[in-house]
Amino acid sequence: MWRRVATITLLGVVVGCGPSASSRTGDAGGLVPSEAARRTVARWRADLDTLGQSITQLDAASRQLGASGSADSVRRLFRIVRHQFKRVELAMEYYAPSTARQFNGPPIPEAEAEEGPNVITPPQGLQVLETLLSAPDAEIDRDAVLTETGTLVALANRVRTKFAAQEASDAHIWDAARLEIARVMVLGLAGFDVPDPDESRREVSSALTGVERTLTAYRRDTPAWRALDARFADAHAALVAEAPTEGFDYLGFIARVGHPLAGALVAARNEASIGTPVETRGFRMEAASIFDADAFDVLAFAPPGTVAPTAQQVALGRRLFTDRRLSVGRDRSCESCHLPGLAFTDGRPRALVQGAASRSRNTPTVINSGLQVGNFADLRTTFLEDQVTDVVENPAEMHGSLDVVSRVLMADTTLAAEFRQAFANSSSADSTVTPARIRLALAAYMRSLTALNSPVDRALRGDTAALSPEARRGFNVYMGKGRCASCHFLPLTHGTVPPMYQRSEVEVIGVPADRGTRPKGLDADLGRFHVTKSDIHRHAFRTQSLRNVALTAPYMHNGVYATLEEVVEFYDRGGGLGMGLDVPNQTLPADRLNLTSTEKQALVAFMRAMTDTSTTSPRR
Repeated sequence: MWRRVATITLLGVVVGCGPSASSRTGDAGGLVPSEAARRTVARWRADLDTLGQSITQLDAASRQLGASGSADSVRRLFRIVRHQFKRVELAMEYYAPSTARQFNGPPIPEAEAEEGPNVITPPQGLQVLETLLSAPDAEIDRDAVLTETGTLVALANRVRTKFAAQEASDAHIWDAARLEIARVMVLGLAGFDVPDPDESRREVSSALTGVERTLTAYRRDTPAWRALDARFADAHAALVAEAPTEGFDYLGFIARVGHPLAGALVAARNEASIGTPVETRGFRMEAASIFDADAFDVLAFAPPGTVAPTAQQVALGRRLFTDRRLSVGRDRSCESCHLPGLAFTDGRPRALVQGAASRSRNTPTVINSGLQVGNFADLRTTFLEDQVTDVVENPAEMHGSLDVVSRVLMADTTLAAEFRQAFANSSSADSTVTPARIRLALAAYMRSLTALNSPVDRALRGDTAALSPEARRGFNVYMGKGRCASCHFLPLTHGTVPPMYQRSEVEVIGVPADRGTRPKGLDADLGRFHVTKSDIHRHAFRTQSLRNVALTAPYMHNGVYATLEEVVEFYDRGGGLGMGLDVPNQTLPADRLNLTSTEKQALVAFMRAMTDTSTTSPRR
């Protein structure tokens, strides 16, 4: 197995892709379909018809499995289907995202917390079929293959029916193209849905061909279009070329080709005076590239209706972060465990808590915590505001009460005046210090701790000299042989899935209870199972960000590893299952990565280059 064998997701509330009833665009990019938009949708329909016909041929060929040589024929048809899917991926992901996920979702069972502990969705679609067809000819399960090809036939018919009546505006078509470039740069290149790295690059080329075909009706003979054509040509040339002996240069491709391609696309859109839909998304609507310095909107990860906080509210939240009166014994504050000098962690294997020691976990960083769906290692809360409530009122942490805390703080006339000033423009009829305002202020401060300007970020934006040669090699291991980026998604490097950032993944990697290459047993913490009681969630934890990881030792939810080198060794050996532990639901492939010592060192150098300390100095 080449990547995850199971996954569990938590749905968020980020605004979805595609046009909504409230969408608005610029004057020249309105919602009324233009002639170019109609021609584009007609092209999508034709491409979907071609895809449907190829799937029908694949289904027919699969019925002959068992005959001499038929397996290779089925595999060839399968590859054709995958490439044709990639050419219409942007349209399906934009206008039929649930069908797209069924078409090309991970080959694994899934469970959603709100559906109940025993409601498991079995895997289906192209990735499942690829797994089946990767078996030796004599071991291919014909009935299972036919189940999947039959499912694909039904899905193809469903999406063709949808697109028969589909309309699209110029703004939404260009938005879909922008999202597809982001998708292939951070998922396609990382091999998120294709096991073979050479094939994954060829599929990225097919996806970019789909973007070009989508924009054909808008083509002009202008400098912006010529620049865009040149960027596409550069991308195809690099993607289909034979990889050099030392491997594909992922960083060079993104910095010199992918990132500029995203910018060239938006430049051509702007030249045509085509606007953007007005929606709030994690990947900001106005951003050209997902690697831009201002690519992310922290408010997209906040509760619906949240407005941008004022500087006074952030300052108030900073003060509350250090206030021990939030705890019942007035003996600890948020900063007691989240130390700025340690990237807002505490340097301990497990946080110091009141009793329930077995449930204590390693303290995570607060930096960039506003750029994810879900909080805590088990994703038990969705928003930072809810995390505040959980921490303050958790008997093992603050053991307090926001109602009591608000009355205590109200008695502090100086602090009460700060609340009054910070929320002076609020329309709320609440008293000056309220639980809601404590939550808002602390969440506003944590959202202000966004730091996305590490040497790696600067390199991805084109300044490749920002990275040492070793760190650059490490980035390529991260994207390629190490398979790290198929779970720690670029550019945020955590488990909230780009480019829409609507759901977060948790993984079962088999973290041991003790160090060493031959651990005695699995850590006892059941992770997300405590929240959902679903068996596939046993020992499942949120995929943590790798940003500032050089400052946040020790590592894993139980702090079992003291160094990044130990962490790399754990993954290289196939996680807990690969080291001999009993982890029947492990989602991390148990086979060895077989990284060389040089590759391991380079991977650590890359992770150290993910450091951005702009928010780590104490601020009072």
